[in-house]
Amino acid sequence: MKNFISHLVEKISKSNPEFSDLQLKKMEYGLTCIFDEITKLIPYYIIFWIFSIQKYYIIALIFFCPIRLFSGGYHAKTYWGCFIMSFIIFSTIIIVGKYLIINVSILSILLIMSFICICIFSPVDNVNRPIKSSERKKQLNKYSIVITFILIVICYFIPNKVLTTAVISILSATIMMMIGKLNI
Repeated sequence: MKNFISHLVEKISKSNPEFSDLQLKKMEYGLTCIFDEITKLIPYYIIFWIFSIQKYYIIALIFFCPIRLFSGGYHAKTYWGCFIMSFIIFSTIIIVGKYLIINVSILSILLIMSFICICIFSPVDNVNRPIKSSERKKQLNKYSIVITFILIVICYFIPNKVLTTAVISILSATIMMMIGKLNI
């Protein structure tokens, strides 16, 4: 698939010569990232659909991915490492969310702890996407805080049936951020 993306960017380059080499490299990286995510999300959905737990997967995506996008965190070194690690994370979120009953007070404490960690430690650099400027770092920190706060507020309006899944998703994104911080 990498060849397909390289070929596509080459075609774009020929038909749009105004793009610089740097812009084309960013385009290729972005397309690769999008393709990598799609080739994970669709098989996961199919697997969780087979087990009739796709609703929990959607909740996990909604509450995990936005935080992860801005806060960063641990990233596997290879596509397949990421595929397996992400599947394990989503499976854990879904199993805990569906089958464990956690007291609302404990869920609230987990949300508060997650929010505090996001406020203090977000964003986390990674090798593939280093944060080069302090201005960008502050901007990502603000986005992480706002997104996390909004998701926490939403938690208080969703049905109890999926509340644990939502909270564990937020906690998992925070844990992945902290693991990334320790890995630097």
